[in-house]
Formats: sequence, C-alpha cells, structure tokens
Amino acid sequence: MKRMKKWIAVLMLFLLCAGILCAAAEEEPAVTDMPVAGLSLTWPKALAGAKGTVIPEGVGFLGNGIYYTGWYYCAAPPEETERLLAANSPDLKIDSLFYTFSVGEDLDVSGVAGALNEAGLPLTEKELLPIGKLDNWTFWLYMAFDPAFADEVTPEFAEEYAALCGLQDELLAGFTISEPFNEYGRLSDRVITFEGTDLDGNPVSSAELFSRYEVTMVNLWATWCEYCIAEFPELQAIHTRVQDKGCAVVGLMLDQDLESARALVSEYGITYPIVVISSDFSMAFPYDGFPTTFYVNREGIFLETKITGAHPDLYEDALLSMLEKQ
Repeated sequence: MKRMKKWIAVLMLFLLCAGILCAAAEEEPAVTDMPVAGLSLTWPKALAGAKGTVIPEGVGFLGNGIYYTGWYYCAAPPEETERLLAANSPDLKIDSLFYTFSVGEDLDVSGVAGALNEAGLPLTEKELLPIGKLDNWTFWLYMAFDPAFADEVTPEFAEEYAALCGLQDELLAGFTISEPFNEYGRLSDRVITFEGTDLDGNPVSSAELFSRYEVTMVNLWATWCEYCIAEFPELQAIHTRVQDKGCAVVGLMLDQDLESARALVSEYGITYPIVVISSDFSMAFPYDGFPTTFYVNREGIFLETKITGAHPDLYEDALLSMLEKQ
C-alpha cells in the first residue's frame, strides 16, 4: 500500500544487510525461525518456489512491547537480486509482501491497531489477521499488497507478486508460535551460533571461531554505520592488548558490501577476524541498533553483558570481568 512506502524507505537500510534465502527443495519445506519474535514459518509452496526473490527482514522493535518482521518481494531471481542489493541499485524493484507483529500485551485487535497507530503504522482492525495467542502475547499478520507495484515490474513478476500477497490462509496455517525471546537477561547460558564467511569468501563457523579463545568480544557492525567505523581504532587496540590473555575481538558484519569492508580493514589496520553473516542472525539474537557488542566463552555461551551503541570505553573492562569468571 502507498501509505507503507515511507516505512519501507526507512527499512531499506536493513534490507542492504539481508542475506538471500534460497527456496528449499520441495521435499524439504523452507522454514524460517524467528525466536526473537516468537514465530516460526513453514513457507507455503508458492512462496518457496517463487521465481522472484522473497527476503525476510530481521526482527525489529517498535516500542510498547511490539516486535515485527517484514517480508519483501524482489522482482528478480535470487542471483540478480543479490547483485542489485550489494550495488544499492535503483534498478531493484522491491515491495513488501507481509508483516508480522508480536505484541507483549493481551490486547484485542482494536487495542493492537491502536498501538500500531501510536507507533506510526496506520493499520486498521480489518487489516490485522490473528496468528495466535500465547499467555500474554498475541501474534498478528498484515498482508501488505500494493497494486501500484504491478506498474513497476514485468507482467510475470506482477502476477506472482499478486498471488503471493493472497496467501494469507496458507501463511496463517504455516506459523507456529512460542514465547518471544525478547528479554536480554534470558540470553544468559544461551549458545550463540552462526555460519558465515571471511572477507575472502572462506567459510567460518561460530563453533570453530569461539573455541580458540577463553572469552570472545563480538561486535556487530555494518559498513554504512558511521558509529561502528569510528570505534575501529579502539577495537583493534583492545584486540591487541587482550590476545595474550586468551581473548579476542571478532567483528560480525551484517551487510554484503565486501569491497567497502576490505577497504575499511586495510585503512584501519584491522587484524581481528571479520565474519560476514546473513540477516538470519537478527531473527535469533535480539539487538536493536549498530554497533552491538556482547561476549561469549569457548562454547559460544553468552556471558551476561550486552552493550548497545558505540561505547569503546566500556568494552575492555567488561571483557576482563568476563574472563575473571571463567
């Protein structure tokens, strides 16, 4: 819908971080787990088999106890979409498919619509479809079909987009719900996992990386984040100082601009590992800004502290405190 365009423009920054999720084999349905939002979706066949590219955005927070996920459609095959996203190309034709909302209060549809309106999303009660209810949490689906998108793309993709935006019944049947993983305190004793690559494309796993150090300081960043880049010199200095203590800094990069990343690593003399990971990570780990820094032990178990924002003066003390407890 046109009224969603402004919101989509804001979210495009996050789409630059999105990894492309390829459709799974027909005998193995694609499943996207979103524990931060308390949702898991088994993709309907039409969604998994789309000729265009379906991109789920990471979980976001709207305030007032409301978490959301955005799902988007790109009128291009996955390889072409990935290329256009990496280039931030204006040729990329993208629009929203649907959103989910996980609401941390026992509100009826009228209350949810009111809360979303307060958050700047002018949705009506009729547009909110109930996914389910668990304890004090309610879960909702919004189908975000925009007829104007058909005028921007070829008929083949326009027809597919319209069909996918009509999948509300299949989507509702494909969701399973759980208590949203939204309280930072509940991260304690949780194993943090991810798969990614280094800046040369070599595979990297969290298990292999974390096992090298007593405590690893993990810094989430993106190439477009000025605050992230500004703290690079101190991150490198910390990494240098703590290496002889069996500790390290690791950077997790959540966008795909490898050229910019390589240039930054060279400019700032970064020697700590940089790992490129997909947006799936944001569906499993609660963070609401860049940079975000946290700590894990050799087993990848989260160690209490999570720091949101650029606070390099806090990092080393927190790391050494975690080390003393090992």
